Amino acid sequence: MRNRKKWLLRGCIVIALVTICGWRQKLDKDFLELTTCPACYGKEFCRDILDDELTRSKKITLASFSRWKIMRLLNVKNVYYAERNNVPLVLKKLAHDSELQEFNTNLCEADKQDAGCDITQAIQSLLYKSKNNVAQVVSRFPLLFEMSEGVKCNHRRVLYHLLDKFLKIDNEPNQHHFLTLLAVNMEPLILNAYKNGWFPALIGMCGRAIVEEYIGPTLTQFGEASWLSRADYARQLLEMAQDFTNGEFRLYLTDVSLDNFAVDSHGKVKIIDAENIVMVDPTTDGLDRSEHINEGFGCWDCLSFSYEDLCGHIFADHNYFAVCKGMLSSQSFSRDLPKGLLHSPPDWVMEQHPTFFSLVEDCARPSSHSTTLPRRSDAAAALHTQLLQILQKSGKA
Repeated sequence: MRNRKKWLLRGCIVIALVTICGWRQKLDKDFLELTTCPACYGKEFCRDILDDELTRSKKITLASFSRWKIMRLLNVKNVYYAERNNVPLVLKKLAHDSELQEFNTNLCEADKQDAGCDITQAIQSLLYKSKNNVAQVVSRFPLLFEMSEGVKCNHRRVLYHLLDKFLKIDNEPNQHHFLTLLAVNMEPLILNAYKNGWFPALIGMCGRAIVEEYIGPTLTQFGEASWLSRADYARQLLEMAQDFTNGEFRLYLTDVSLDNFAVDSHGKVKIIDAENIVMVDPTTDGLDRSEHINEGFGCWDCLSFSYEDLCGHIFADHNYFAVCKGMLSSQSFSRDLPKGLLHSPPDWVMEQHPTFFSLVEDCARPSSHSTTLPRRSDAAAALHTQLLQILQKSGKA
């Protein structure tokens, strides 16, 4: 009886909130925060989103529960499901409301103005004071970018690489938009710069919202999928780690939650939250030419790493550690999948590949001070080879 009353009370609260707030959430200027521009993400896609422009058939509209206005109160991550012509999409505001307000405050402070200042003028002022040089803005006003993984290493060529790619898709005043994204959430910059299949497609930006491709369910939801399917996801994760480790710019994953990876309708694994990626320019003068080994110091059930070490070496085995320890190992970081993505293998896998799981654990464990364990990168390569062999034998490759 008591539970029934609780649910009745909750239902009444929801009905009251819907009545007060209204039912349908419109993609209007207030929701998109267009008044913040040019301290926003862009405006080139607004005609495809705003309710008062274009024909309805071409519109981006919110879908499912995201259409409910009450979701503005409940959706702290500011991630919404959307669609156009029945094609699913994702709309993101890229930060919590409190984080966006903190950015506004920091913007005013950087321009030596009181909180609540006109941020549209403040961001223009910072650029003017820095002679329209984004690198100078980043170096002169570090507080504004202290939460951005994109500038942790302070490698100038990384900044200009992202900016050069961004200028090709954004209308003026593009430098303002670039700096806002760099400070708030660099995901759109990554998606735009790396159209290599590991990320969703960036569809467009309007105000303080972006629209990107919807990939599919997250890896968390595949914990009980067939073992061969999970083995194929593991193969792809290792290939992703290798690509990111050996690219022109190193991309190091600093958040490997299974919820940050999704699987599309073709079985392709992609990163759906690209905010937490450290970028390293290996051509930077003075970098240590030895391989940095991530020892996992600090904790055994979280992704421990040092920005100084990642930024200071040409190579690092960090991505292999993140994938193997974070998602594949029998002691993974995931609370949803604590035994790892490769749990419960078929008997024939264990019989035909007796070293398989020792390679998983070798890849997860630090090995720089061991005379018996292989280098983590070598263990990852050997593990990838065995996964390929298993999938080929089963006809899944």
